[in-house]
Amino acid sequence: MGQDKPTDPPPPPPTIAQWWSAKIRSVPGGGLLFAVVPLLIVGYLGWYHYGAEHLDRTLYSLREENIELTPQPEWIHGDVRAEVYRSGTFSQISLLEPQATATIAHAFDAHTWIKSTNRVRKTSGGKVKVDVVYRKPAAMVFYRPAPAIGTQNVKVNQGLCFPVDDEGFVLPSDDFASAEVHNYFMIFAPNAAPAGDIGMAFGDDRILEALKLCKLLEPQRHVLKLACIYVEPDAIEQQLGALSSWILNITTEDKRNIVWGHSPGKETKDEPRMEEKVVSMQTWLNAPPSASDIKVLDLRIRRSIGQRLVTVPNTGR
Repeated sequence: MGQDKPTDPPPPPPTIAQWWSAKIRSVPGGGLLFAVVPLLIVGYLGWYHYGAEHLDRTLYSLREENIELTPQPEWIHGDVRAEVYRSGTFSQISLLEPQATATIAHAFDAHTWIKSTNRVRKTSGGKVKVDVVYRKPAAMVFYRPAPAIGTQNVKVNQGLCFPVDDEGFVLPSDDFASAEVHNYFMIFAPNAAPAGDIGMAFGDDRILEALKLCKLLEPQRHVLKLACIYVEPDAIEQQLGALSSWILNITTEDKRNIVWGHSPGKETKDEPRMEEKVVSMQTWLNAPPSASDIKVLDLRIRRSIGQRLVTVPNTGR
């Protein structure tokens, strides 16, 4: 008796992809369509993820001429808008991005002449309005570097001036001509030098103390011909352990000297308040100088104007 020949198992049903592939191939030209469809899908996905983004940045990128910035004050000679734009931060910005205004604000905040960016607003025509507060120079800090070892060509009176604002931030010195230095208070403190770079805090408490006085007296600077502020240690206070106690001295354009005392708001209990000091100084400086008037006004001591002249040690100024 012969054996039955085993039969092969039935083939599995085609998958959906195989079924559609067979249908497409059965259509005239279907083979070409079968090859083109995946390319169309890949191309669409590539456009969706990359091409559209590139087109958005091309059509909605921020141009320099479309930035409307708060007008610069007269003491800034450079072009802040151009300098920020050239920093490269805006090259990848599309105005369609939700974080575009925050990115723009951050870029302007990083500029050394800008104190804060208050508002960034998109307007029609692809324009952006940027409202900023600029830093204002309050004084020049004089620094005389020590000559390097072995050098013979360093002048004795050679020094540098660092412009600072009322918060003690160092401003770009390139924006100031030599003739403009004397348009501001000059601050002298032994061996004062900035701790960081331009745009950073000067990093010296003595300078901050002097800047408080600069801010107080700025409205009177031209009228009273105030010129320089010298910061010196308070010898008495430091003997008692107050190592951060400083005495401020003022000189005028006509070489008159005023011992102001401690910085505004840090007066000792026996020291006149700053308002009293301002009145006494105004009265003394507005009085006609006499040939015998060769001493200084010490504002640390409360006295009548008739007792205003006090001999103080010679400080070499």
